[in-house]
Amino acid sequence: MKRMILALGVMAIASTGCDEIVFEPVFDWTSPSDPVTPPSPSEPEEDVEPPTPSAIAMRAGDAPPDSPYWGMDDPDTLILAFNSDVQECPPTAIKATCENAPMWQLILTIPSDLVVPGLIDLSDRRIFFSESLSLADPSCAFGGGAGTGYRGTLEIVTSDETSMFVKLRGAGMRDQVNGDYTVERCGAATGPATGG
Repeated sequence: MKRMILALGVMAIASTGCDEIVFEPVFDWTSPSDPVTPPSPSEPEEDVEPPTPSAIAMRAGDAPPDSPYWGMDDPDTLILAFNSDVQECPPTAIKATCENAPMWQLILTIPSDLVVPGLIDLSDRRIFFSESLSLADPSCAFGGGAGTGYRGTLEIVTSDETSMFVKLRGAGMRDQVNGDYTVERCGAATGPATGG
């Protein structure tokens, strides 16, 4: 800001036989007509991109022998895993903890006769599920569940030997998992699975 200083100056007058006389500044103020420059805005914080959710699929017959997935009597049962982060083949069940928050995961095992284009009701008792969710907040909320009689729907829009395109709706977990996914099939994918 411009500052105006009205002063008589610092002036020394010397006279014979007298001490030096000094005049100090009298006024010091900011003129009200001076434009006020607003403070410059602080630099915006960089947006941190959340990881790209992924979805991968695998036949039960291709799963490792020690896989913990349920309902895999038929080798053509589809194991479908949705995850808040990129995941590797074969899909691995992740237990939610405070240390891995925030994260979510949903694994579905779907009988082969249901794996056709169209809408699948996930409450069908032949479909098994496993879900985990941990939240990044001070209370460290986390949990999960497994069994049959899930909620929501899965629509298989397209499917071939290398990938599927699906829409997951009403599946819960605070709507974290709901979305549209390009699902890469294990053994056929050439890169990380993506979707959401």
